[in-house]
Amino acid sequence: MTLSLPADAAAWATTWRDRINDREDFAAAADDFEATFLFEIRADDRYDGDPVRFLVELADGACTETALVADEADHDFAMRGPYDAWADLLSGKLDVSESVMDGTFDVAGNTMTLLRRQDAVSEMVAAAQSIDTEFEY
Repeated sequence: MTLSLPADAAAWATTWRDRINDREDFAAAADDFEATFLFEIRADDRYDGDPVRFLVELADGACTETALVADEADHDFAMRGPYDAWADLLSGKLDVSESVMDGTFDVAGNTMTLLRRQDAVSEMVAAAQSIDTEFEY
């Protein structure tokens, strides 16, 4: 089933949780890792709507919750970027590490922890890329 962003964002979040938990490599990479991530799709020249924010909670090798949140929520780490960059990342046109390093995405949180847990983040992105997503804009 194809999900559209941003219209199907809530269903997309649920699917993302399931896809993360289906990845054996994620479970190994996120073992003993408890964190809350905020992923934010910002308006840009292509999309002029409200930001879309996903809150993703991890605990001991599992994604325990994904939710769509209206405002900033408590989080340990955040990744924010424009709609067109998210479309490119989720369709596999951008590499997550390169796009963070070159400033395409703004990242907040303890950098040393993120570097140590880079495999877990990469697995979350790979899970997101596996969702059949249509970009409305």
